[in-house]
Amino acid sequence: MRLDLLRVAGFRCHESAELRPDPGVTAIVGSNGSGKTSLLEAVHLGTHGVGLRPSSDARMIRDGADELGVRLEGETGGAPTVSRVRLARGQRTLELDGVQVDARTLRERWAAVIFIPDVLDLVKRGPGVRRVAMDRAIEGAWPRYEEHERAYRQTMEQRNAVLRRVRRREGEPAELDPWDRQLAEHGALIAEARERLVERLAPLFAERVETLGSPQPGAVRYLPSVAPDALLAALQERRREDIERQTTGVGPHLDDLAVELAGRDARRSASQGEQRTLVLAFLLAQAALMRETRGEAPLLLLDDVLSELDRDRRTRLVESAREHGQVLLTATGADGVDDLADAVHALEVPV
Repeated sequence: MRLDLLRVAGFRCHESAELRPDPGVTAIVGSNGSGKTSLLEAVHLGTHGVGLRPSSDARMIRDGADELGVRLEGETGGAPTVSRVRLARGQRTLELDGVQVDARTLRERWAAVIFIPDVLDLVKRGPGVRRVAMDRAIEGAWPRYEEHERAYRQTMEQRNAVLRRVRRREGEPAELDPWDRQLAEHGALIAEARERLVERLAPLFAERVETLGSPQPGAVRYLPSVAPDALLAALQERRREDIERQTTGVGPHLDDLAVELAGRDARRSASQGEQRTLVLAFLLAQAALMRETRGEAPLLLLDDVLSELDRDRRTRLVESAREHGQVLLTATGADGVDDLADAVHALEVPV
């Protein structure tokens, strides 16, 4: 997989901009406010159909512009590929090779792994962040997983609605029976996919923790809230409590991922620098798994990844990332990436 051209118009601070990345490592360099992250976000929009952070489409449109446009040209699956995204206020158009598509189709064609500072939450925040990280990693490796995730979420919403009706004495507990069966079926698929993911990811993660210079071993373990084949029984056993609380209290939506350093919970024992190393190792392991399952290297989009690393760790990271796919990273001039990158794209603060 290779990105040859990014062209944007009316996107964030950019009236118009063009980037022709190197097949290796391209550093997008500039001071704060120059729009470095916005270019990575434009690539993410063109490959995933969404921006980097939860926000309305209108917030990505440049002030004073009526719409934004993103065009990507490159190669996927050994064939030339062109993506186009157009966002106007209240209107969204996604195209792939001239055909209008949905966001899932974009994600199935393009493979990209993204680091933004927010993903440091993988270690230091609660289980919800790690569940999302697992699910996004599964989608990257096995794109059709998204269908099971959506089905589980919708079924749980329906079950919770019945729980509320029963709690108000507007329905009977037996009405939960079909929803329990459906939730157990979809939940088992999700738990099995997460188990398979972590089984494949764990050795890749451990290797990359070492490669990035950690003197202590890293590990990841899947922590299911209930075994897949026991979910239906668990739902039935706690039905009375679920009715009282009006929410489903068991299932994959309560799973977690243990991230460990030297056998200890990294959230409690790892320093900020060590946490960053673990997150980067997780993303590189994810990129390696995507290459194995999809048969081609993904794009790696790394935003502000070097600022808190010493020279040795910067070198280790860039060289390791280079081995996993085409790399676009942002940096300030102070990060000293000139001799690490194959190409440097310098930005000035827009006036």
